[in-house]
Amino acid sequence: MAVVIAATALLPLAARAATLNDRAALAGLHVAKTIFLVNVRQPVAVEHLVRVIGLTERQLRAQKVTPHIIVVFIGPDVAFLTRNRRGIPYTDERAVANIQKEIAGLARTGIRFQACGVAMHGMDVNPRDLIASVTPVENGFISVIGYQEKGYALIPIG
Repeated sequence: MAVVIAATALLPLAARAATLNDRAALAGLHVAKTIFLVNVRQPVAVEHLVRVIGLTERQLRAQKVTPHIIVVFIGPDVAFLTRNRRGIPYTDERAVANIQKEIAGLARTGIRFQACGVAMHGMDVNPRDLIASVTPVENGFISVIGYQEKGYALIPIG
């Protein structure tokens, strides 16, 4: 009996989940341009964020909108993007490996990833040490400014 009551209570949630969509927000759009500015400092949170960015790209495509997504890493987060992972604590190694794997896959879908040169300098990260899927830029803020001027919506995370 308790199972039946619990299942009945969950029916409205299940029905509502089946009808979720972004039709109103996406009405008339064929292309969505966005730039994520990432400064989270926690590898597990960045790992989750990168996965949600991938989910966002897939959901836009499913709703017949072509996404143009750029992700700019600033601050200490640039250290999560290096091949040698120098300075990454052992406890964060798995999350950083997952971040890099996810970025490599998402880059193949067309999502572009950038690392701020100012942050790399501050973290003593050589641009040659970045994983292949990440492009170094001189200044992440300038990148964001330029893309906003080109119509990209800014989503700051951090």
